[in-house]
Amino acid sequence: MKKRVLGFSVALFTIAGISAASAHTVLIASNPTQGAVIKALPTKITLSFADPLLTLGRKIINKVVVIDSTNKVVTTGNDVTKGAVLSDSLAKIAKIAAKSGKYRVSYRVSAQDGHIVSGSFFFTVRN
Repeated sequence: MKKRVLGFSVALFTIAGISAASAHTVLIASNPTQGAVIKALPTKITLSFADPLLTLGRKIINKVVVIDSTNKVVTTGNDVTKGAVLSDSLAKIAKIAAKSGKYRVSYRVSAQDGHIVSGSFFFTVRN
């Protein structure tokens, strides 16, 4: 009987450990936030994830892109990853010529466990 309980306990903890270790990171916050209505474009987009993101030296493997309502990319492409935070500046020309409308934020990041996580959301500028 004790062997069965011990065996069951080991199996249970093994399964629980596997599911915890295989969890992928998720987006937990952003600036601007999903669905926000703002008066002007910010100077940069910032995404915060639940877990640190993978980095490979200077190689950019985590990416965020902001696209305006005319499908023009308004981010600079200078993505910066620090721990669980990914950010990119918005191009100066985009700040000057910021159009009212819906902006799409798309991201693709690599979690520390190597799994790729991607997603997108919208915010609106009303000036």
